[in-house]
Amino acid sequence: MSISFEWIVLAVASTGILLAVGALVICWLVNTRSRRKLQAMELLVKELLKSRDSTRKQLNELHSSALGAGQKMLEIEKSILVLAERQQELVLQDPDSRLYSRAARMVELGAGIDEVMAECEIPKAEAELLISLRASRKPN
Repeated sequence: MSISFEWIVLAVASTGILLAVGALVICWLVNTRSRRKLQAMELLVKELLKSRDSTRKQLNELHSSALGAGQKMLEIEKSILVLAERQQELVLQDPDSRLYSRAARMVELGAGIDEVMAECEIPKAEAELLISLRASRKPN
């Protein structure tokens, strides 16, 4: 009986060792797979960080460009205002130009030669010229 008991102990011990070796192999395989996944994730994180940095740089460049364009637009608006003021000053300085501006508006509204001459005190030839210019600009 002692032989069979020894064989049973030996069989149980062998089975235990085989199970332990099997568990070690499984742990090694899981560990290897986990390392591969970790490496892939680290690579992905690295690529995402590069992409983020590139996008951040592009955004900063766009921001700088937008600020520059905004400043340029403000300068242009100021120039336009100065020019408009200067133009208004010139119109106010020349009383004849006011008459011609009024005559041109009257012609645009459909006034005839006699009416333009009477209201704006301009010669007939100039009134005819304004009307002919209006007629040449008028779409067919």
